[in-house]
Amino acid sequence: MRNINAIRSKRGIYVFIYIQFSIKDQQAFSIYAKQVSATVEKYGGKTIAVNKQVTPLTGEINADVSVIQQWPSLEDAEQWLASPEYAPLKKIRDEKAMENLVILHLSNVT
Repeated sequence: MRNINAIRSKRGIYVFIYIQFSIKDQQAFSIYAKQVSATVEKYGGKTIAVNKQVTPLTGEINADVSVIQQWPSLEDAEQWLASPEYAPLKKIRDEKAMENLVILHLSNVT
């Protein structure tokens, strides 16, 4: 039996952000990658997985890198996404490396 408390935050259930990057400019993406962790941590998030060899089980994935971040709440994730610290990195992400960003809000895990 899975221990559900392992994925609970102090305020309830964690929120996960799944990001797929299709890197258009490696130099710009390197800047993003070096600086993003500090902004994530400042707003309470953490990167729990980075995959540079994405392998689809079915279908196709057009991503060079996939990332999963864990957040204490949806509000924390949204504050980070809208933060002044993340704004210049968000511009790099959107113009040079973004494919998909999905927020997974787990309200019921069994």
